[in-house]
Amino acid sequence: MNYGEVIEIDVGEVGAEVRQSDAFVRREVAADLCVGDAPPLVTVYFQAYNHLEDQTKMAIHSILQYTQDVDHELLLVDNGSTDGTLDFFRSIPHPRKRIFHVKENRGALFGYLAAKGAAGNAFIRGKYFAPLPSDVLVTKNWLKNLVACMESDPRIGMVVPVASYASYGQQSDLRFSTYGEMQEAAAAHNVSDPKKWEERLRVIPTASLIRSSLRKMYEADYAFYYNFADDDISFMYRRLGYRLMLCGDTFVYHAPGTAMTKEDFEFDLQSGREVFRRKYFGIDPWDDTRFDLELRDKCLDVVPKRNAYHILGIDAHCGADLLHFKNRFRALGIENVTLSAFVQDSKYWVDLQTICDGAVFCLPLRDLAAALQGNVYDYIILGEPLYSYEDPQAMLELMRDHLSVDGRLTGRVETDGEVFVLERHA
Repeated sequence: MNYGEVIEIDVGEVGAEVRQSDAFVRREVAADLCVGDAPPLVTVYFQAYNHLEDQTKMAIHSILQYTQDVDHELLLVDNGSTDGTLDFFRSIPHPRKRIFHVKENRGALFGYLAAKGAAGNAFIRGKYFAPLPSDVLVTKNWLKNLVACMESDPRIGMVVPVASYASYGQQSDLRFSTYGEMQEAAAAHNVSDPKKWEERLRVIPTASLIRSSLRKMYEADYAFYYNFADDDISFMYRRLGYRLMLCGDTFVYHAPGTAMTKEDFEFDLQSGREVFRRKYFGIDPWDDTRFDLELRDKCLDVVPKRNAYHILGIDAHCGADLLHFKNRFRALGIENVTLSAFVQDSKYWVDLQTICDGAVFCLPLRDLAAALQGNVYDYIILGEPLYSYEDPQAMLELMRDHLSVDGRLTGRVETDGEVFVLERHA
């Protein structure tokens, strides 16, 4: 528009619900203001730069074949390819495709931002946003299953599948040798099952489904180049009040490797980790979000029947082990689980609040007994090694006093040392 020009805007009924008292509803309404007529349920985003024959064609083929059961549009971005990618995008037989052609490649992020800038507010039109890298092949029911998880709770902001190549416990052991075998195995695996959903502190989006209202609020911190950008998004989404879910009932194929050189990757790894620490006041994206598989498996080898379960984490950092225990109960079909925490270091308090529905205490250790007074727990998880405390025996006795009958407490004796599990019988 020209300076001084007046643009008339007839809003009609759009945004009439914006005064809803629920913050999550208001966010959804605001995100829907500029999506155009008959928006799709999902905007599937696919960006490519060359690799037409070895990646793009196969990836698009899998999208066309295995995404027909969900209402979606296909948003295609050719980020300066020189191998015929644009012509291929034009030939794709999809009734609701939009194509953006960035004439020169200046990086993946630039391609996304350039296309977004050209589209304006109508860039992401779906209620949900599903960005797919060109090295991912989707499978039967992939999007249907992710939508089912997302729509089970308005507080879920982001869901991801398991994959053939992924970090942070998201890698599947599905076996196959060919593309056909992979799709056959995935079809048998991809049966929607809420018992296989896991809440996580952070998720790695090999593929993902994101609530568009949330994506429009926060999509990236450009201080990160590659490594730890996903960790940052996870932390921001949780701190905005949303849950992050891993769908163990959904598998996609993700090719291993990275386009970065080993030297560039290592440099970005260290610099990204430091940026994350500075941004989140000392929290380490690896050390403070790690969960201990052996701890959970040994402690929960037997689960006594109760109407409800109460779990306490003591010095459990950001709470990954707390969620790990809770996810085990979900797998057993048990939903009535309350998480609480006691932590001495205040930098963990906010993130514990995002996952705990019980009390979260941030106090010196000398106040532990007073904080827990009158409370008993079915499981207590000690996040720091037992022998890091000044009086390990007194610590054990204090925790025992706050265990229910048949309750268990667990931790490690020393860093990377033996796991102990103690049970109270009376």
